[in-house]
Amino acid sequence: MKSTHQILYTVLVFSTFVVFVQSADGYYVSRSADGRVIVTPDASQNLTWWQKAVFYQIYPRSFKDSDVDGVGDIRGIISKLDYLVDLGIDCVWLSPVCRSPMKDFGYDCSDAGDIDPIFGDLDDFKDLVQAVHDKGLKLIVDFVPGYTSDQHVWFQKSVRREGKYTDFYVWDDGRLLDNGTRTPPNNWLSIFGGSAWQWNDQRQQFYYHVFIKEAPELNHRNLYVEWELKSLLRFWLDLGVDGFRADAIPNILTVANHSWNEPLSGKDVPPFQEDYLDHIYTQHQPEMAPILKGWYDLLAEYTSKDGLDSMVLETYASHETRNSLYAQGAGNPFNFDLLQMSRPPTSREIFQTVMAEYGNLTQGKWPNFVLGNHDNTRVSARNGARYVDVYNMLVLTLWGTPTTYYGEELGMLQANITWEETVDPWGLNFGPDRYMFFSRDPERTPMQWTNDTTAGFTTGNSTWLPLAENYTLLNVQTESDSSRQSSLQLYKQLTTLRKNPVFLQGVFEEAIVDSNIVSYSRHLGAEKFLVVLNFGQQTTVDMTSFGGLMARTVVTSPGIKHRLYTL
Repeated sequence: MKSTHQILYTVLVFSTFVVFVQSADGYYVSRSADGRVIVTPDASQNLTWWQKAVFYQIYPRSFKDSDVDGVGDIRGIISKLDYLVDLGIDCVWLSPVCRSPMKDFGYDCSDAGDIDPIFGDLDDFKDLVQAVHDKGLKLIVDFVPGYTSDQHVWFQKSVRREGKYTDFYVWDDGRLLDNGTRTPPNNWLSIFGGSAWQWNDQRQQFYYHVFIKEAPELNHRNLYVEWELKSLLRFWLDLGVDGFRADAIPNILTVANHSWNEPLSGKDVPPFQEDYLDHIYTQHQPEMAPILKGWYDLLAEYTSKDGLDSMVLETYASHETRNSLYAQGAGNPFNFDLLQMSRPPTSREIFQTVMAEYGNLTQGKWPNFVLGNHDNTRVSARNGARYVDVYNMLVLTLWGTPTTYYGEELGMLQANITWEETVDPWGLNFGPDRYMFFSRDPERTPMQWTNDTTAGFTTGNSTWLPLAENYTLLNVQTESDSSRQSSLQLYKQLTTLRKNPVFLQGVFEEAIVDSNIVSYSRHLGAEKFLVVLNFGQQTTVDMTSFGGLMARTVVTSPGIKHRLYTL
């Protein structure tokens, strides 16, 4: 049974006594006399398109297959743009479609300036850009600045030490032992497990890789690398994309001295696992700042011409680190804090996580909230299937830009994928006994359009990954036609509600937070909404506790869907 927790909204009047606490350009934080937190955005601020947008991530292999090979593609995405418009989405974020040997499903680009044939070609991509814009939507694409495929021409030339490409990647002689054996220069570990150094026979050196061994890391201390990456950004901007999501930002630089060993983390994990080390020498290096600023300066050139604005940065990091990245320009580091809470989190932890974003935001910047992506388990697996709707309600009614991973609007579940069906290299690296703790396949299953044998994802006979559980009920067709409010119908109501200026720039005011409830009001001028979210096990919410303003009890027992009530 899906979640039965509810959201309510109404116009209410609270008596507010403001005690000044903290201010920043664009917003200030205060408290009422009884201690409730109040966040007041600058309602006069002219918002950019991305501040007003609802973002939607598409994992291309899994969205829609147009050529019956069981793998999603660009033409499939084009065919479903009307769905995104109807859903209330404003911007599509497209995971990589670049030419690739697909050792890591497209993140290992062998030519980041071309489209892999499995997805189509550059003409298909140009048609996608045009179609997206014709629908009034925006499109941002993945930019992978840290590494390439080992099949990339840059790497092949670097192996042969050809001209400027000689030091395009991070190379090291390693250590020569007394017995004549060469070993890696240090103990650095790959995120995918094992040593981060791989020996190359032809060049007679080790190269550094953060992820799979077939994805060598670029040397960002080489100015030629930066020039090439900026040329790549210009290429896609000239094709008409509206911005980028920059991948794996914390890892693009290491310390220059490769002889230093990372300290141990103290975590109880196997020695080959990344978390065994502390990564002070391989993540969040201060020299990232001028690199980011260079990208932002380039984007600013296009902003002045056609209204582009920011680059979204992928970084699982503290507020302090995110703010340091934010300070370099108009980019917006993803806030993944909702993904890293306890499982399941308490209602108080949820509220504290939201308030941490507001309370630590750097001056003049804009908050954002992310519920899921292609690297993390779905909300249903992480926090419980019955709570998917209430989390969607949360991110779509907060102050700040929300990002939705495809299928979360349906309440999609994950698939039970066997070792034999597993294709994710991260999962495969951990073997048949531990793959299920690391594989990202379960959250990458095909989008569920209908209840037929392939969920309407393809007209072929098979899909590249198995379908998720309960897809015959949790799909676009069934949920659209449901006579009872479905997750999909609720999501559409929420995206419509979000267009109201109250939710874009209105005051956020804490109402009641207890062991079950997170509630807050959003108000702007005379218009006011109350949001009540039940994250607990109780099946009723006593609304008399809201200052007597609503003397009624809201029943949220199993079988009753989440609803938006006008009171």
